[in-house]
Amino acid sequence: MGRIEKLKRQLINEANIRVLNEQNTDEKTAVLFDGTSSAGKSYTAKQLNAVPFYMSTDKDEWVVIDSDHFSGVGNDGEERRLKLDHPNIRDWAKDNDQGIVSGLYRKDGKNIPENPYESEYIDGTDPRLWYMAQEFKTGGWKKVIFDDIGNGIEKYVDTINHKLLIHSPIYIMLGNIGSRNTSEDTNHHRNPKDVLEQYLQKYVSTTSKPNKTEGDPTTEITKEGLKTLLMDKLVDTYPDYNEEYIDGFIKDLGVTTDNTKYWIKVKDGYLLDDQLLINVGADQQTYINTIGDKLGIERSEENVDL
Repeated sequence: MGRIEKLKRQLINEANIRVLNEQNTDEKTAVLFDGTSSAGKSYTAKQLNAVPFYMSTDKDEWVVIDSDHFSGVGNDGEERRLKLDHPNIRDWAKDNDQGIVSGLYRKDGKNIPENPYESEYIDGTDPRLWYMAQEFKTGGWKKVIFDDIGNGIEKYVDTINHKLLIHSPIYIMLGNIGSRNTSEDTNHHRNPKDVLEQYLQKYVSTTSKPNKTEGDPTTEITKEGLKTLLMDKLVDTYPDYNEEYIDGFIKDLGVTTDNTKYWIKVKDGYLLDDQLLINVGADQQTYINTIGDKLGIERSEENVDL
């Protein structure tokens, strides 16, 4: 058998495997954990006994499919992407870019190998969402938590059963960033500026106390107190997180008047249909139990003490 014939058979075989693995997603349970980095999404999933999909050996247990699982070049994230890419595009994608965006290069006149999947990419979305969706559709998982910093996964998966926006007050979020940045694994480190930019995409301040379905009615902030909190987190590691940036963040958040109480609410139009806001508080057990109850997930005894 010649090389070309072998390649054809390989492509046909992989296509058949993909079709067989694309199970009816209506028979699966999918949950979205939307929220900024360091909002506590991964911690919450862990407390609910969900594990990263690539560590699971049980198709019936809760697994997490996180956009970070498909990040990077020359690492495990790239290898996970390559497994889901069409065989035609894998050599091009390796150590280069995400295979699913090959069509963008083609539009620019680049000579790119044929990629039958590239039409599935939705312009303007994070390419990692396509890989998250493919893992959900073809991985055989029955109960999945999507962990991402946005809600764009719904554009690729329209059968999400529960959609949660997990909001951490800024003081908790900054504390989580500080804890992450002490980790020996620098992949876990976060620039406070990057996280605060994500925060501005979702939230805005208000001088009227919001109800708990629209914002955080329990955490009051003031302009002076917020600046003090943010300034206390200055570090040499991230020089672009500085006083000038902090002043701009406070202004963009809408905290403009001295000696005035503010609260945080979700920006108008951000929440998806049926997306529920969950506020993280100092009593972490309460909010995690709330999520567990809504999803019908029982927590194990070893995770009771937070």
